[in-house]
Amino acid sequence: MRIVCLIEDTSVNDKLYNEEGLSLFVEFNGKNYLIDTGLTGRAVDNARRMRLPIDDISAVFLTHNHIAHTGGIEQVMRLNPKAQIFLRAGARQEVFRKNGLFKSAVGMGKGFFKKYADNLILFNNFSEVCEGFYLASCEDMDEHAANPDRSYYIISEEDKKPRPFDFSDESFAVIFPKKRKADGLVLVGGCFHCGAENILETVSRRWYNIPILAVIGGFHFSNGNPKSINCSADYITAQSRALKQSGAEKIYACHCTGFRGFDLMDEMLGDRIMYLGGGEALEF
Repeated sequence: MRIVCLIEDTSVNDKLYNEEGLSLFVEFNGKNYLIDTGLTGRAVDNARRMRLPIDDISAVFLTHNHIAHTGGIEQVMRLNPKAQIFLRAGARQEVFRKNGLFKSAVGMGKGFFKKYADNLILFNNFSEVCEGFYLASCEDMDEHAANPDRSYYIISEEDKKPRPFDFSDESFAVIFPKKRKADGLVLVGGCFHCGAENILETVSRRWYNIPILAVIGGFHFSNGNPKSINCSADYITAQSRALKQSGAEKIYACHCTGFRGFDLMDEMLGDRIMYLGGGEALEF
């Protein structure tokens, strides 16, 4: 299995675009998949510059309905009109984000679900992309371990009042790169809004005693400014401790982790953690 970071907030090559978003190209068992599509269509441009077959995608998995992860879907589907799109059913709720006195939609609206109705595979808690490639939601929710960013909310259909967002659109991928599942799994998330600690608990219970070869994704410790954090240092330390205790061999942080967040993780995880920049590839 090979995973290539098509785009994220940084790039390792000045010929590649970077943006505040995330997209991963996955080569698995002879087929190509995408995990998230970035903020714009530049993930497609980067794939072409890296000579990756971006027009031969079997399925797209969207980790959650935030524009930084779904914004490039139009460009991807234009090249792959028959590709399946996996997304948790809770993503149908329209999510907004507070910005002072204003609000802004953060995901795809109802038009997306209508336009791609024939491509969409909406699941509630668990789904299988193919043998060895699974999608799951967080089933072990300790509110204290969830990311403390509460700027996201939904508008209730019943009374049109704002309600706290309950992470019902978020999911993550669990991929088994070896022939034997017992040899280990790779966990891939988008932003870990539910909290890495909660997600790791779900993985541990559902795939008991299987080694974690790697954890990949953004950890949402930053809100756009990579030099700042949107949570306490204690929270980052707690999530890092959970990653360490999980026995994960490697942690590849990117996107909304932020530089400050990464530095705090590094203090606990040491050589177990690396930053995954746009253009870098991982093989398992």
